[in-house]
Amino acid sequence: MDLQAFRLTLRKKLQDKKLTLNALSIQADLSEDTLRSIIYGKSQDIKLSTIIKIANVLQCPLDDLIGRTIYPKEVTEIATRLCYLPKRSLKTINLLLDLEENTLLQKSTEGKDILPILIPTGNMKDGMFYDNCLYEELDISEYPESLKKVTDFGIKLMTQNYEPIYFQNDILLISRKHLPEYNDTVIYVDHNGKLYLRKLLESGLEPINGFGKTIPIQKRNHYKALGIVIKAIKEFNIEDYR
Repeated sequence: MDLQAFRLTLRKKLQDKKLTLNALSIQADLSEDTLRSIIYGKSQDIKLSTIIKIANVLQCPLDDLIGRTIYPKEVTEIATRLCYLPKRSLKTINLLLDLEENTLLQKSTEGKDILPILIPTGNMKDGMFYDNCLYEELDISEYPESLKKVTDFGIKLMTQNYEPIYFQNDILLISRKHLPEYNDTVIYVDHNGKLYLRKLLESGLEPINGFGKTIPIQKRNHYKALGIVIKAIKEFNIEDYR
């Protein structure tokens, strides 16, 4: 282990978290003298148990703390950033990871092209809030190849709030192949994990059919675009309205 790199990393993480040695001592159940010896280079033999206690308090990977990793730099940087995020944000990221793992059009054992469809649950007000990640599969074997190539995943609408533009149970096919442009209908996610269906205009992110708030263009960078709606698969059922 590179002790100098470890000391520098430890100092930086303490500064980033605004954590004093005294606070670290209490939370890690280590003596402050021990920590001072580590920080100021007096200790040349640091126990693994001590490093683990420090890493647990700092909420960072052990390899990151000691400057050793088997992963590419980009992966390590992402993992480090994850350590500072709240549980709500981690749920959102897990959702994105699931989509990334499943959105390539894969052949099933029956030779069908299957597209993963995300089904929102929970709060269905202005932001579609995903308390659970539910999925179903859509057979797109008969879809035109041009549509298959640009479709990454689908989202099933579980609300009537977007009528008559979109109806409950409609499936929106989403593409992530290029950045949103003006007049595109886009799925956005905020830092709380809420998804918003909006049309991108010069004035801002406009709600569909007047449902929801307009998001000013100045706040657009507070929302991450998950993808662009390229087609709606209509599944209108009149029985739902009798």
